[in-house]
Amino acid sequence: MSVHRSKTTDTIYLKVNGKVEASTMGDMPTQVLLGQIPMLLSRNQEDVLVVGLGSGVTVGSVGRHPVRNITVAELEPAVVEASRHFSHVNYDILRDPRVRVMTYDARNYLLVTPDKYDVIISEPSNPWMAGVSNLFTREFFLLGSRRLKAGGVFCQWLQLYKISPDNLRSILGTFHQVFPHLLIFQVENYDLLILGSFDPLYINMEALQERISRKKVREDLNRIDIRSPEPLLVHFVLGTEEAPEFIQNAPFNTDDNALLEFSAPKTLYQDTSEENFEELSKYSQDPAEYLKPGKDQTR
Repeated sequence: MSVHRSKTTDTIYLKVNGKVEASTMGDMPTQVLLGQIPMLLSRNQEDVLVVGLGSGVTVGSVGRHPVRNITVAELEPAVVEASRHFSHVNYDILRDPRVRVMTYDARNYLLVTPDKYDVIISEPSNPWMAGVSNLFTREFFLLGSRRLKAGGVFCQWLQLYKISPDNLRSILGTFHQVFPHLLIFQVENYDLLILGSFDPLYINMEALQERISRKKVREDLNRIDIRSPEPLLVHFVLGTEEAPEFIQNAPFNTDDNALLEFSAPKTLYQDTSEENFEELSKYSQDPAEYLKPGKDQTR
């Protein structure tokens, strides 16, 4: 694990085993929205769990909201130390008294903790990395689902690059098997932010506007040029109604079949983002179908 600063752009990078896991430039939209979208659309915001610390930007974005407790499950203590080099973009979030960092394996933590959360955000490394694919299995999603409060939201990060369309369908299908209701957002052509819940997920525009208007939230979103609900909803791709057709007949990724662990590395050197983008576009939906002002999901 190492931290680097570019001599030409002054960008800071966090690398794990030589692979960039976070940065202060190209990764910022994903890091910010991974924290903001589930917080903006969740019913309640008191208790939040973030799986994977990275640069800490996502945790910092969560902290812009009036959260009571933020728990971070980070396996590698060196990443916790490295995140301090990003304090100027993560609001020095590790000094926030609401934040508790647990240097544990996330699956073991979810297995034994009695705590429950309004929002769980999972941002592990890419599934082809050793030991990471088990954070994309049915069993992991089930563990997370059991730690959600009533009306809680689970947000899963997933990249669109270097992953086959079949593996993309498999992960989404596995996630959807656990969480019957989905809202899926896309950050440029590179990343998906997948929201899942046991309760129907809708977007309450009035409540969304109120949350975006909060000073700290507004300042955070301004960093990625989002100043109102409309630019945020541009990132919407599809929801509960469209997902089944896209993932039709996809095999589930489970602990006992290790499907992703063995297949994901096969596309490590392939640029698949455009292909995945085109596949998703066939099933994309206007977010207007999920705008329900009368619902209370974001009150």
